Amino acid sequence: MINDKTNQLDLGPNEPTRQELMKVAPKKWKMMLLVWLSIYPLLNIFFPLLTPYIGGFPLPIRLLVMTIIIVPIMSFILGSLQKRFFFWLRK
Repeated sequence: MINDKTNQLDLGPNEPTRQELMKVAPKKWKMMLLVWLSIYPLLNIFFPLLTPYIGGFPLPIRLLVMTIIIVPIMSFILGSLQKRFFFWLRK
């Protein structure tokens, strides 16, 4: 947790500040994992829900419909996950 008064982690006095951590880019494998953990559940939810309605269309059309729905939702989920896992992403 961050101490609001000092803007430092409560884990110890030598921990980096939030501003110092903002300069560090998240590790690629951690971002990849976070993106995958965002997309996979959405696909598992929407694929069965939409298949009865779009199952007869060609694959490119089905993929278009799925991405039109999933990408905006995923962008909101990923943004909140990045905030939630801020310190883990930058360790």
